Amino acid sequence: MTKRKAVSVMLAAMLAISVISGCGGSKSNNAAKESSSPSGSPSTSPSPSSAKKDPVTLTLWVTSREKDDIGEQLEKEFLDKNPHITLNKVVKEGDAGNVFYQAVAAGNAPDLVDVSFTMMNKYMKAGILEPLNPYLDQWDEWSNYTQEYVDMFTKDGNVLGLPYSVAPMLFGYNKALFAKAGITDLPKTWEDAIEIAKKINDPTSQVAGYATLSAEWTEWFFQYYAWQAGGDLTKMNPDGTIELTFTDPAVIQAAEFYKKLRSAKVMQSDLTLKFNDLIEKFAQGKIGMMPFAGDWVTKAVSLGMKPEDIGLMLPPAGPSGSRATAIAGSASVINAKTSQEKKDAAWEYIKFYNSKQVKTRILEDKASKGGGNPVVSVRGDIKITDYFKFPEEYTAVLDEVKTAGRLEFYGKAEFGIYVDRAVQKILTDPNADPAKEFEAAQKLATSEALDSFNSKAKE
Repeated sequence: MTKRKAVSVMLAAMLAISVISGCGGSKSNNAAKESSSPSGSPSTSPSPSSAKKDPVTLTLWVTSREKDDIGEQLEKEFLDKNPHITLNKVVKEGDAGNVFYQAVAAGNAPDLVDVSFTMMNKYMKAGILEPLNPYLDQWDEWSNYTQEYVDMFTKDGNVLGLPYSVAPMLFGYNKALFAKAGITDLPKTWEDAIEIAKKINDPTSQVAGYATLSAEWTEWFFQYYAWQAGGDLTKMNPDGTIELTFTDPAVIQAAEFYKKLRSAKVMQSDLTLKFNDLIEKFAQGKIGMMPFAGDWVTKAVSLGMKPEDIGLMLPPAGPSGSRATAIAGSASVINAKTSQEKKDAAWEYIKFYNSKQVKTRILEDKASKGGGNPVVSVRGDIKITDYFKFPEEYTAVLDEVKTAGRLEFYGKAEFGIYVDRAVQKILTDPNADPAKEFEAAQKLATSEALDSFNSKAKE
């Protein structure tokens, strides 16, 4: 969902062998049928497909993890289809997309890479991503892409990234624990959630009615509550600079809700539990409800949870009535600094692995091995429900999240640590005053990081 990168292993591995999941039901990018090229698009055009192509070596970053059978087969098919292309696969562990910026500056970046949604704004502004419009105009599958996600990576009319995978942050609940407590109605508001958590909470069995991050990365989940209260932690200005809004009344309301969870004694009693610990506890039936991403379902099942016990819904609404949450994912991009021949080869690679034929084959392979995650499709012509059997509620919530999902708060990578400290203090110290803690956090972030961030944004 970095913090989310602890989960990004569940989102996407390397471009060639990522498991691509989907769910239909969104409008298609019909405008692309006419043209995706803006008036100010680059004059350089992709090489004609009918022309004889000179040999080209395409540099990719991959992980050391061995590919599965379908990955090996698809790579062979790609190379057979494109005999002029040789793949130079460089092992790059961790989240390759997050270090792409530095690699471009150093001159040793790959020709294409998958970039997380949270890094795309920075990269689009930096001018290191090749506009894809000339390629997309000639691709007969382009009109099937969901407009909401296309718009996210369009700048001045230029499409700078092809949405590749989307995983929404939802709200998970344990159906077995709900049934045991006699609960039939799902929580609609924060207050509902506290009341239901009280009924589920059972200290003698070490069952917590409610859980959220408390020992690390607390800003990751906390931002959702700030949005649901009607505010945000930062504001992005038109020139890319940032305004810190830690003292927004909505932020304070979110912090007060955290304090209510603690005072009601429905949160996990062990505040040292980290992200993976919470997922494990949820899978063990020790947590009634918590923020939960669609692509964690198979993880919970692998830890012993029955699939039929995993409930998913949008988060309960905050004081503003909002049920806002985040979406995570990745986009395929081409290095704007590489040669035209390599750009053309990179597009052939991206087009192959993002084609309907390849995506459906990967889904079929995944289904044959016993399971998939309820995630959102970037295409309107692929439905995950055609390959996996999910509860009806999953289909409904995946449709709902398309309008409730948004990117994480601007500047999270640089300013999240200050939010994290404030949230941890509020959770661990019963006497902590949310307004004072966030005011102090904003002052510290301003003195230590704000000028540097804004100076770079203006470059």
